[in-house]
Amino acid sequence: ARAAFLKAFVCVFLILVNDAEKVSSFSNNGAGHGPVPNDSRNAELFLSKTIRGGVNQQMEQSQPEDPILLSTKLQLRIREGNPRSSEELAALLKVKPPDKKATPRSFRKAWKIHKFFLPILHSRDSCKPPDSKLNLACMWWKALIGNDKSSPAFDNGLAYDMLPRGFRRVIKLRRFFPRLHHALVEMRTVYLDNAIQDTIFRLRISTNSSASEPIQKSIRLVSMGAGYDLRGVKLLEQGLVDEVIEMDLEEVVNAKNVLLQRLWRRRPSLAGENIPMPKMVGADFNNVTEVSEKLHMLFKTNQQAHNWHTIFVFEGVMIYLDQGVSSQLLNLTSNCVKDASGDQANDCASLVMADLLDNVKDDDYQLGKHELETNGWRILDWMPKQGLARHMLVAELLHDDLKN
Repeated sequence: ARAAFLKAFVCVFLILVNDAEKVSSFSNNGAGHGPVPNDSRNAELFLSKTIRGGVNQQMEQSQPEDPILLSTKLQLRIREGNPRSSEELAALLKVKPPDKKATPRSFRKAWKIHKFFLPILHSRDSCKPPDSKLNLACMWWKALIGNDKSSPAFDNGLAYDMLPRGFRRVIKLRRFFPRLHHALVEMRTVYLDNAIQDTIFRLRISTNSSASEPIQKSIRLVSMGAGYDLRGVKLLEQGLVDEVIEMDLEEVVNAKNVLLQRLWRRRPSLAGENIPMPKMVGADFNNVTEVSEKLHMLFKTNQQAHNWHTIFVFEGVMIYLDQGVSSQLLNLTSNCVKDASGDQANDCASLVMADLLDNVKDDDYQLGKHELETNGWRILDWMPKQGLARHMLVAELLHDDLKN
C-alpha cells in the first residue's frame, strides 16, 4: 500500500508540474530546449532568489581542454552592455538552457506546485530542516542536476543522499521534469564551480612554477550563505582545498549539521578521519559587526601556521540583505584577509560570486568595477545575466597602492 501511494504521488506531482509548462515529456538529449524568450525576464527575476551551488568534478592533473575560465583569457570575458541571454549563457557553460516554451506564468505556477508539495516530501523526514530563504527547494533542485550524468554539475548522487528516503525517488524521474527552476540553478552552479576550479588551478601552477623559491599556498574556501549546499564537502573530499568555512543563519547551520549526519550514514566513506569537514558558523549577515568578529577570529586561528589563499563565495545571499550591507560585506572580506595576512597579503584572496551588487544599475561594467574597487577587489571576469542574483564575476584582492 505504501509503494502504491508513493507511485500515485509521483504521478500526480509530475502531471501537475508538466501541466504548468504545457508540455508532456522531455527527452534525455534535451530535444525541444531552447532560449528563454524575452518575456521570461520577470520569471527569472523571481526565481533567481532560489539559487545556491555545488562543485562537480575533481580537478585534473593537467590543464583542462577549453576551460570555462582560464586566467590568461579572463579579460576577454568582460562584457559591457545587455546581459547575455539564457541560451547564450547556457552555450558558454555547456549546459542545456531552460525550456524555450517557458513563460513567467509557467515558472510561477511550477514554483507554487513545488512549494505545495515540499511539506509532503518532508512529511516523514526525521531531520525536518527549515526552509529558510528557499534553501529546501534549492536542495531538491540541486539533487535533480546532481543526478544528471550529462551535466557538468553531476555529483554522483551526493545531493540526492541529503534528501529524505521514500519521496526522494521522484528525482529518479528527472527526465520528465521541465527545465525550469533547476535549469537556472545548473547554470549558476557550473559558473561558480568553474571559477573556483580555475582559481585553484592557477594557484597550483604558480606553486609549481620555475621560481627559485615558489610559495606553497594552502587554500581556504569561505562560503557566505552556504545553505544546504555541498560544495565545501566535495572540495574537501577531492583534496582541492585545505579548509572550508561556511557561514549562514544559526537555524540553517544547525539543520545542516543534522542533514550531514544522515549523509554520513549513507556514505560512511565521507565520515572517515582522513577527510576534514566544513567549519559551520552561524551569523546574521545584516549584523556586519558580528560577521566581522567571527571571520577575524577564524582567520587568526590558523593564519600563523599556513600561508593561505582564501576564496570567498557569494551566491544568492546578497538579495536578502538590507540596503548597503552587500557593500559592507565586500569591504569586510577584503580587509579581513589583509589583516590576517599582513606582509604576505600578496595574492592571498579571490572573490567568486553570482549575486546582486549594490550601486550597479543596468549591469554596467564600469559601475561594477567601481563598486568592487571601492571595497578592495579588482574584477577579472564579468558576466552579468538576467535575474536578481545577476552579477556573476570573479575578482582578485586589490592592494591599497593600486587603488585609484
